[in-house]
Amino acid sequence: MKRLSVLLMFLVPLISRTSGQIPAKVIPDCAFYNLDGSRFSTRQIPEGRPSLFSFFDVTCSHCRIAIGYLSDHSQELSGISVFLVSLDGRDQVMRFMKVYGPELLKRTNVTILQDLNKQFIPRFQPLKYPSVFLYDKFKRLVVYEKDETRMSRLLEQLKGLK
Repeated sequence: MKRLSVLLMFLVPLISRTSGQIPAKVIPDCAFYNLDGSRFSTRQIPEGRPSLFSFFDVTCSHCRIAIGYLSDHSQELSGISVFLVSLDGRDQVMRFMKVYGPELLKRTNVTILQDLNKQFIPRFQPLKYPSVFLYDKFKRLVVYEKDETRMSRLLEQLKGLK
């Protein structure tokens, strides 16, 4: 019994550290910047329509697939607010989007944001790149996806929200 207690004493902290973060259940209050340098707050997102946040890095090969998928299905994203968030610089993001997300650049419901104050990770708590969060019209998390090969799951969930 004593051995079990000692073993648990060492394992519990280890397990709790490696279990990861829990993605934000509601859209958190934070500020980003549009590519023109103007400030954007998540408080500006109106209730009444679903929102999709995609957190990406321009050097991430998995992000290229995820953004490409969203771009290829950009018409299915009409009727929702789409926010593409990156820690990368403006020029890098634009080069990335022109190659992997050209259709998203044409959409008025898509906003590209820079996380200059590094708020996305601590507030949304993504588990890895890419991370895509779909929130309902009340800003509650519907689905979180971190696997670029399962993006179709988001679109299926989205159909039920429109």
